[in-house]
Amino acid sequence: MLTDLLNLFIAFFRANILSYGGGPAAIPLMRNEVVSRFKWFDENQFADALAIGNTLPGPIAPKMAAYVGYHVAGVGGAVMSVVAAVVPTAFAMVLLAGFLLKFKDDPGFKGMLRVAKPIVVVLLLQAAVDLMTKTNYYNYIPFIISAAAAVLVFWLKVNPAFVILGGLIIGYAFHKFI
Repeated sequence: MLTDLLNLFIAFFRANILSYGGGPAAIPLMRNEVVSRFKWFDENQFADALAIGNTLPGPIAPKMAAYVGYHVAGVGGAVMSVVAAVVPTAFAMVLLAGFLLKFKDDPGFKGMLRVAKPIVVVLLLQAAVDLMTKTNYYNYIPFIISAAAAVLVFWLKVNPAFVILGGLIIGYAFHKFI
């Protein structure tokens, strides 16, 4: 039990302290820890946890941490995982706030940020492709639904909450085919 708690702390500390770009950027790192390194979940279980976490309000990192932690070690595991996901990052932000404010207008610093943003996008795309190809969700229907959701949100500017609600309704209505 103590080993599980320590491993949960290490996994979620590492995934969240090393991610640049917030919770979504931590997803590939969490996937690596949860699926590849510690093997608490397989690809399908991780995809299900991510889907459930994304339907709930709030940041994804603590929700994923709580879900995985509870699965591995009960309530204590959930608490340990959330602490590992949130506290070190908050502490780092407090320590780095002065540095960030001091160099926010520096051209070199702005260049670093411009380079880091596309890397985060690539990591997110890699996580999406991995989930599609390594799970049993690799068929055309979820792909079409995802593409339609992207069109609705990015081009037609539909509120993402309505798109998520619509996706939940479609998933419930057509669960046998998806």
